[in-house]
Amino acid sequence: MEKTVNWTVDEVEAALAKGEIILIDVREPQEFHAERIPGALLYPLSDFDPHKLPHSGTKKIVLHCKSGGRSGQALPMCQEAGVEVAGHMEGGILKWIAAGKETRSDLEEKKGMSVPQAVMALGSAMVLISMGLSMAFGPVWLLLGAAVSFMLLQAAFTGFCPAARFFLALGFRPA
Repeated sequence: MEKTVNWTVDEVEAALAKGEIILIDVREPQEFHAERIPGALLYPLSDFDPHKLPHSGTKKIVLHCKSGGRSGQALPMCQEAGVEVAGHMEGGILKWIAAGKETRSDLEEKKGMSVPQAVMALGSAMVLISMGLSMAFGPVWLLLGAAVSFMLLQAAFTGFCPAARFFLALGFRPA
């Protein structure tokens, strides 16, 4: 297996332009759709499977994320699975943006409610329904509100929200 290295923004840009690498973004879908590096492919760390990474002949795989933390977590996962990865981009997309490199966004392309707005609306509605059902049929219905609160807390601390993925799949704006 090739030695894992930290790639600089300029090295990644040059290798992408020459078609020498496949750039894999391990951020979450809402982050990817809000701003991404042109040509990068999305493989979120939350359900990352090194065996599902694309293979394209002589092209090397380089990982990236927001700042380098998550791509740094994905590297050993690839090594343990025996999947060859050339390294990850040092500083992630934040460093790419700071260097003035080109990015793409879906924000301008989609109109209507954003994913965070949809998640908040759904959560609020479910808590209100829970309260109404508990007043009408008994306090056991408060468990629905508690489950919604738990889901939102879990999403806040982990960055993974099943409801957000659902709304993205429906075509809501990422942010």
